[in-house]
This record gives sequence, C-alpha cells and structure tokens, in this order.
Amino acid sequence: MEIRVAIDLPAGLSEVWAHLRDVTTHSDWMLDVAHIQVTSDCSEGLGLRFTSMIAIGPFKLKDEMEITAWEEAKVMGISRSGLARSNGTFRLSPTASGTTLSWEEYLELPKYLNAKLVRKMAKSISTYIWRNNLQNLRKQIIAQQATGVGRDLGGLINVGHEWELRHYGPLHVAKVATKGADFTREAQALQILEKTQVPSPALAKVLSPSSIVIERVDGPTMLEDVISRPWTLTRHAKNLARLHRALGSITAPDNWEKVTEGNSLVHLDLHPGNVKLRNGKPVVINWNRASRGSPAFDAAVTYVILRTADSRIAGSRRLVVSSLRSRFAQAFIKEFGAAEIQDHITEAAELRLLDQNLPNNEREAVFALARGELD
Repeated sequence: MEIRVAIDLPAGLSEVWAHLRDVTTHSDWMLDVAHIQVTSDCSEGLGLRFTSMIAIGPFKLKDEMEITAWEEAKVMGISRSGLARSNGTFRLSPTASGTTLSWEEYLELPKYLNAKLVRKMAKSISTYIWRNNLQNLRKQIIAQQATGVGRDLGGLINVGHEWELRHYGPLHVAKVATKGADFTREAQALQILEKTQVPSPALAKVLSPSSIVIERVDGPTMLEDVISRPWTLTRHAKNLARLHRALGSITAPDNWEKVTEGNSLVHLDLHPGNVKLRNGKPVVINWNRASRGSPAFDAAVTYVILRTADSRIAGSRRLVVSSLRSRFAQAFIKEFGAAEIQDHITEAAELRLLDQNLPNNEREAVFALARGELD
C-alpha cells in the first residue's frame, strides 16, 4: 500500500532540512506521534535508530524506527517495524518560492488486516494524517521564521569534555555546559569576531552564562576532510596558519587576561577539529578558551596539539591518522614560520599541561616535545 503526499514550504532546502534532521522534534508537528526516543549511539544520520510512540485516538503503539537513507538537504529514508511495517522517504526539491517536501511510504499491514476494505481505510487515514503533519510543519516553520530562533533545546548533536551541543530551532544550536563551564568569554569573542574577517558562527542569544545559542554550521571538520581526502592536507595546513595570522590583527579587550605578551585575540585550541568547512570554506568554532596574547603563541599551542594529540582511533587507521597529523604539523609550521613557533614551544607546552582533561599518554608526549625528545 503506497502513500504519497507533498507540500510547498516557504523556506529554503537547508531550513526545511534543519526541521527534519532532528528526529526527536518530529513529535512537535506529527499528529500521530506522542514521543520519540533515540536508542542508537549516533544522534543523527544513516543508521540512527529510535522508538516512536504512535497515538491514534485511544490506541498507542510503540514502533522501532531506523534511518535508512540520508542525503543532506535532499533525502531522508525511514524504516518502521511494529504492528505494521513500512519504508518511507522524505524528499526535498527546490522551487522558486522555497521547497517542495514530499513523503512517500510503502505500508505493509499484517495479514489479518489485509482485507481490501481495511487496506482502503488504512490508506485514507494515513494519507489524512500525513497531509495534516506536513501542514503542521509548515505552520511551525512560519512561526519560527517570525521569532528568529527556536524556543526549546532539541536533540543531542555532539558532546565535548565540558559541554554538549543540541538542536535549537532550524538554523541554530545551543551549547550547554555540563561541568559548570562559563561561556561568557565565548559569547564576547563571537560578538567581536562578527565585525572581522575571521569566519566564525554568529551569536544568536545568551540563555545564561552556561548556555549560548549560535548559528548552526554544517559540514565536515578540517580534520575529517584531511582524513577522507589526504591530498587536501597542505592546503588546509596553510589555511589554518593564515587563520592564526588573521586573528593576530584583532585586538582583544583590555580586561581579558594575558596568556603571553601581545594584545591579540587568541583561540588557544585552534586545531583542525575546531574548524568546520561550510561549502568548502573554513569556519572556526569553540571559542571558550579565547584570551589575549600573541598569534605566534597561539600558533605554538596549535603545533603542540598537532604533534601530541591522540587520534583515539583503533587499528591500522590510527597509524594513518598519526602520519597525517605529523605531516600537517610540518606544513603548518612552515607556512606560519618555524622560528616564531619554536620560540614559544615551551610556554605553549606548559599551557597545554594545565588541561585537566589531557590523557596521560598525551601529557607524556607534551613533556617530550618540550624537552626536544619527541620523534
């Protein structure tokens, strides 16, 4: 039994996709869904598994769902197993005024419900529900366009040592502290950077000192791109060095603490994992360690991270990633200037050792680098 419905939405592909990608928010606009809970380790993308509590009148059913297709801003496929089995697909296509969103589903009823009349009724009810679902989504999109950003924290996207990243409306994310971190400095840095040529996410709202809302930046990190496309290594290393130079032209506020001589805004964690590539162009993220100092010291901190960080990847890929990181470090130091970085290696290593989250093997590597004993 096939179901096909579609709707024209007054929003671009990326905005509509932002409403779809966080499956935990689908219950906000789906009439028949009471609650959704993610059950897999991944929080989005191909292979994501989740349970969906279906409520139609007095009847409630728990279905197991899985994402079976995922093409960014184009296609999301979902399989369902439960009383009924189905395979459905959201498809997005651009129009002159926005996006056409369609839902196509093949529904397989259990044998004892497979009579012609039952099938006809089931198709009619399902089509009615899905038309209303898409109408509700349209209303939600228009409402959020009017308010600018989402109102509630959504599903989990990523987790750091001291924070977690969550969906917040279609175009933003919320960075929330998990260990009492204060993001006031990051918010200040993003406000300063908005007026400069250094690409960074726009600050949308400060919910509290421990929670900020920022522009969503989609795309791989520079590190992910180097691993998947090693031939981009030199270009990315040079771009990272140039980002450090660009930061050197930005003056930090006088009331920020100094980590070394100089008055420039410094990142202190500017490695390839903290640079997202949006349409191939770099965007620097995670500014919570922003301070006042010199670009050469900031570059030295990056070099220490590149030389000593643990890839946390098992097997043969670990050796490959370690080799890529070493090559990246050499290309980076050559582009920025080896003499300037070497002058700050010891103090950069000392700063790195203050990180309480640093694993023991990385700590030992930092000591070795500072003593000139690291291979």
